[in-house]
Parts: sequence; C-alpha cells; structure tokens
Amino acid sequence: MIEIKNLEKTYPSKSGDVVALKDINLTVEDGDIYGIIGLSGAGKSTLVRCINLLEKPTSGQILIDGEDLTKVTKNRLLEIRKKVSMIFQHFNLLQQRSVLKNVELAGEIAGDKNPTERAKELLKLVGLEDRLNYYPSQLSGGQQQRVAIARALMSDPKILLCDEATSALDPETTHSILELLKTLNKKLGLTIVIISHQMSVIESICNKVAIIDKSQIVSCGYLKDVFLSPTNEVAKKLIYSGHVNTGIKGEKFVKLMFTGEVDKPIVANVISELKISVSIMYAETKVINDTVCGQVIFRLPSYNEDIKKLTDYLTRENVPFEEVDSDALY
Repeated sequence: MIEIKNLEKTYPSKSGDVVALKDINLTVEDGDIYGIIGLSGAGKSTLVRCINLLEKPTSGQILIDGEDLTKVTKNRLLEIRKKVSMIFQHFNLLQQRSVLKNVELAGEIAGDKNPTERAKELLKLVGLEDRLNYYPSQLSGGQQQRVAIARALMSDPKILLCDEATSALDPETTHSILELLKTLNKKLGLTIVIISHQMSVIESICNKVAIIDKSQIVSCGYLKDVFLSPTNEVAKKLIYSGHVNTGIKGEKFVKLMFTGEVDKPIVANVISELKISVSIMYAETKVINDTVCGQVIFRLPSYNEDIKKLTDYLTRENVPFEEVDSDALY
C-alpha cells in the first residue's frame, strides 16, 4: 500500500539546513495498522505529513499503490489524496457548523452532490447518530474526534493517517477511539498509520511498528518482536523507562519472554523446584494482536552459582529467555 524509499526532508535556516528526516525506508502493507513512535522532535509528524505530501520531501520517493506521489501531476495528486485521509490531535472542526454539516462539508469538497445520506451513515458508524444537530462545543473530546473520523471517511479512503489523534484525550476515551479504529480497519479494510509518542497507544492497536529517533528509523518490524526484544536505546526507554532502574551498572539480569505458548508457573517452579531465589525487577503482559505477550526480568542474588542451573531448566521447558545487563535496559 505505502512504500517510502530513501526519504529525506530538510528545512533551510540561517545557521544551515535542519534535517527533519534522513534516509527513511518503510513499507506499509494493505490492512496494516502501522505505528510510528518516537520521542518529541524525532520527526514522526513530519514523516506522516510527507506520506500525503502535505510536506514535500527534499528527496526520495513516496509510493501509494506503486504510484510515486513526488512525480505525479497536481491534479493526479488531488485524486490520490482523496484515498489518503487524515485526522489530527485537535480535531479541527468548524465551530459554526453542526456535526452533520462538518461531515457533509468533506463530501462537498470531494465532489459529492448529495452528501447528507453518506454523512449520516458514517456518523452512525462512529456512534454519533443521535448528535447530528449538535455543535462541536456541545461535544466531549472523544465525540469530536469521532466526528473528525467520520469526516475523514467521507472520501471513501483506503488509508487513514492519524497524527497524535488521541494525545488530547483521557485514557478511557483514548481506549474507545482506538477500539473504533480497529473496527474500521476490519470492517472497511482501512490501512491505518498511527503517529504517537505513547507506547501504550501503539501496543493496544498496531500489528507493526517503526521507531524513529533523531530523524531516522532505528527499528521496525512486528510489534510483538519489538515489545519482547527491544534492540535499541530509544525502544528500551519507551518500554522500560520508569520501571527498571537498579542504579547499578553492569548488573546481570535474566529476561523471560512469553507469547501465549507457555502455560506453566515458570517463576514459581524456579523457586520451588530449583531452590533458586529471584527478585523480580519488571513484569508486564500485553494483548498484542489477540495474543497474550509478556516478559519478566529478574535478578539472581547468587548469579554465578545459579545461572547454569536456571538456563538449563528454561531450555528444557522451551521458555524463551536472554541474559541482559542493567545498562542494556535503559
């Protein structure tokens, strides 16, 4: 669906060019819910705006269904953009228009001569059929974002770009919006690209993820793999920050990884059967793509004496594990 090849974006300044994106290569397949995550200023919002050429790349290619947006005519670009809709953090609704009129306007711009019925269908789809004549000021933040989603769907897009679409919402409302996006992905076959700085958002909805740091993609792949085995500093900060911090450099830990295949009290057995003492430093489970994934990081007070016995047991029980040191966790 989306191919990004050797993408670069720079902005001129008096002190020299500012590099916003550098050598970005990414593939998003049909039906993906693809997350792009990074710390503030990493370049993620610039990247999502390059996908539909709201930001024009300095160099590189953006291909939608094999067609390079950087080389098409202006009229063709307008046609392609109808299939690539976008929602934003702050909703951007017109305050003087009702809910129905906000959604209808998108249809009018797309050339629909009678957008009312389509607008009503979409507002029903997002759960706002009883708010047609309300105004944005009468709606909660979550309801306003649902209007924005309905508006984005008026052009019957194949792709929905979400730029920090839940950052202004409380956790419960965020969950409801993400559930709505998952429903739309399945029901309409939408390919969704989500930009966020919140790992919890990415983990709850995406099947794949790319991590961007200092204008470059530093890691990408299936979400489960990135969650269980983060390989770069930024990924570790996003997953472990505030959870694992011993203050002791170079201390050895053992990390167990679970992906739904193991249904045994492994840690309890390590204590009771092997007579090994453990101190749990971090433990978390997530439901990722309908699979329960989890990891446990623990310290062995008598590491040198117990590590061989422990690793033999974990290997025998087919439990994925790895030895890590404290420096590698954050």
